[in-house]
Amino acid sequence: MEFNRGKYPMVRRYAHIAIVAVVLGLAGCSSNPTAPAPTSRLKLGFTLQSPELASLVTSVTLTMQYPDTVIVQTLTLVDGGIHDTLVVNPSESIVFTLRAFDSQERLLYIGSATRSVAAGQRLEVQILLVPNPDLLMLRAGPLFQSSALATDDLVSVFVDIYNVDSLVGASFRIQYDTLSLRFAQAIEGSFLHGTTADTTIFGWVREGPGFVAFTGARVGTPGAAYVGVSGSGRLVTFLFSKQSAGTSSIVIRRETVKLEKPNGLVNHFGELVLESATIQIR
Repeated sequence: MEFNRGKYPMVRRYAHIAIVAVVLGLAGCSSNPTAPAPTSRLKLGFTLQSPELASLVTSVTLTMQYPDTVIVQTLTLVDGGIHDTLVVNPSESIVFTLRAFDSQERLLYIGSATRSVAAGQRLEVQILLVPNPDLLMLRAGPLFQSSALATDDLVSVFVDIYNVDSLVGASFRIQYDTLSLRFAQAIEGSFLHGTTADTTIFGWVREGPGFVAFTGARVGTPGAAYVGVSGSGRLVTFLFSKQSAGTSSIVIRRETVKLEKPNGLVNHFGELVLESATIQIR
C-alpha cells in the first residue's frame, strides 16, 4: 500500500452494501361474508431514510405478484413517506416488489419480499431497497444519521460504488459543512483490491476548505495483467469530529468524479447517479 498525505492513513475494510429499510404493516380486518373471497388490508408505512433521498425519488410503485395474477399500484409519496392503505387478497405466496423512480421515470431502487398472507392476519414485511442493478451509482451513506455533540465518538460517512465494470481508478471530492464537522481520517474500502493477489493499491486523500478529495487506483505488478474490478462495494469511509450543532449535507461533487477502466472512463459514466448523505449534530 502506498500513500500520499500520511497525515490521514487508510486501512482495509470490507464493504457493506447500503440499503433503505421499508416496513409494510399488514393490518387484519374481518372478511365480508357477501364478498366472493376474503381479503386483508395492507397498510403501508414506507419511509425513506432522509429527505435527500426523496429529492431524487419522486414516485414509488408496489407490485403484488400472486400465483395467477399481478397487481401494480402507484403509491403516493409525500415528504419522503407513504401512508397508503391497500386491499390484499390472501394467498400462500405473494411477491411484494417496491420500485422507486426519479423525475425522469428512471428506476433508482428496487427490492422484493415473498410472504404468505392469511385473511385477517397481521404481518410485517421488510423490503430492503438496493440500487437498480442496471444503474451506475456513487453513493454517500448512511443516507441520514444523527449524533449528539456531547459525545466524543467520530461520525463516519462511507462512499460506495454500485454496478461498475472494470474499475481501475476512482477519484472524487465530497463537500461538507465545516461549522459542524471537521475531517479526521479516511479508511480505505476493500472494493478496489478485488480478489487479485498481485495487485496493490495507490490511494491518497487531500483536505481543502470544506471538502475532502479521494483517489484510489489499482496498480498491477510487473508481468501481471492490468484488469479492473466489477460489481459493487466500498471505496472509502471518511471520519469526522463534531464541532457544533447543525446539519451538514455530504455531497459528492459531480465535476470532480472520475471513474476509469483500463482504456478510458467506465461504462455508463455519462448516466452516473450520485447520492448524498445528511449528518445531524444535535
